[in-house]
Amino acid sequence: MKRGTNKSKWILIVVSLMFFAIGAYFFTDSSEEKLAVSTDSKPMRKAKAVDLEEFPLQWREVDTFEQVNDFYEERIHGLSLAREKGLTVRPQESTPIPDKDGRMQINEVWHSGTTIHVLYSIDLSALTRKDSDDEETKYLVQPPSVESINIKSMNGSDQQSFQQHSQPLHPRDTVVFENRVYGLIQLPPITEKWGYNFDPHDIRDYDQEFLTSFSLRIDHRTIETKGMPIRYFHDKDGHVLQSYRTDEVYTDDLVTVEPTSVNIGVASSYVKMKIKAEGKEIGQSVHALIKTEEGSEHPVRLYLNETEEENVYEAWFQPPSEPLTEAVSLELGSLHIHDDTPYSFTVDMTQFKDHSNESVVLNEKVGEAYNTDIILEQVDSFSGTNMNLQLKYEPHEADQEEKLVGAQLAPMNSLQEEREKFVEVVTNEGETTEANIWGHDNRGDIHFQSPALRNAKEITVTVNKMVNAHKLGHTFDLNN
Repeated sequence: MKRGTNKSKWILIVVSLMFFAIGAYFFTDSSEEKLAVSTDSKPMRKAKAVDLEEFPLQWREVDTFEQVNDFYEERIHGLSLAREKGLTVRPQESTPIPDKDGRMQINEVWHSGTTIHVLYSIDLSALTRKDSDDEETKYLVQPPSVESINIKSMNGSDQQSFQQHSQPLHPRDTVVFENRVYGLIQLPPITEKWGYNFDPHDIRDYDQEFLTSFSLRIDHRTIETKGMPIRYFHDKDGHVLQSYRTDEVYTDDLVTVEPTSVNIGVASSYVKMKIKAEGKEIGQSVHALIKTEEGSEHPVRLYLNETEEENVYEAWFQPPSEPLTEAVSLELGSLHIHDDTPYSFTVDMTQFKDHSNESVVLNEKVGEAYNTDIILEQVDSFSGTNMNLQLKYEPHEADQEEKLVGAQLAPMNSLQEEREKFVEVVTNEGETTEANIWGHDNRGDIHFQSPALRNAKEITVTVNKMVNAHKLGHTFDLNN
């Protein structure tokens, strides 16, 4: 696997999204200690009563604050355990929403390491038109949204801002309890260049207070709140549940694999391993299973990232949902190996007419490699200038030692504009455009766009690199 051009940039695999809305006001005895959460906590300040039935927005209302906690724990993996271990912080601050009859509150913050989860609320009374007595125009029709979150150090020397596309407080992502709407926003950890491109090795113990403000979009207006002093706290060791090691080494005619450590955490886990493949380029993915003595199995997809050590990789994954015993095993199913052998196929463009949006199911065999048929399953054309090709890989036998698979060829730890393109598309008139191929298991997708597609009668697609899943099938016994 080749190094990215900027090794300090990692793109989180898990796509982080923003969800919005919330409500509740908490007090704690000491902001310097780890703060545990009680699921029967109640808001300390009553929000102004609002008739929820009058809102055109059909928010889901719950009857107890315990249901609010359940709502969060269903959406945030590991939150329940983080609360039990005292890894979350519950601020004491709220702020009025300017020109609105209500307040916004940050109720809980969990800095899990790779993600900061901010649980916050907005009074429903702030989502009405303050100057309207007309019941038909008093209530919002469009959901409010959060435009950005701004974090500034208490002494004013440092300021960061995180922005995404505006996301509404949609009823499916929120709940209402006692005149507040509850939701959450998920952010990458605070780093020098705040964003989703960061190195997990930079995550450290963290305990700092920042003034935190929001830009809200309510009734077609952007409203800036005042900054609230919010504590951002991360205990790196406190997030580790189990650490395992093994002395075993797996070797076959092609590869040598040696797991050196496995860490299971509250929010994220990782495997560190040495991998050698003489004369071959190692891919980015390993299929694996974590097994317990009780017989339970937890499938994990390990995405390999190079470290500073030669032939040593780390792979991060979401922890199993249930606690693990002292003795577990790690089964490595297959390892992706890159092959620079290209394959090509053609697509008849005359079947797409009038530059409209069309999909054509083909199911045509266009190539073969590693005893695997390459099937062009479907072609989608959008407005005559955008195309998507869906590939399917069908191995000749179910349990082959090697087979062609779909995979992302561009390094995960790179920005989109830096990624090398591995697909070339040439029209019958000689116009060329580049594309990349994405996929997993038996699927592959190629997407590209070019004005030259409008006049093309045929295109030739060449994939300049393929991925072979090399079977390992070995189980390592792990002990802590």
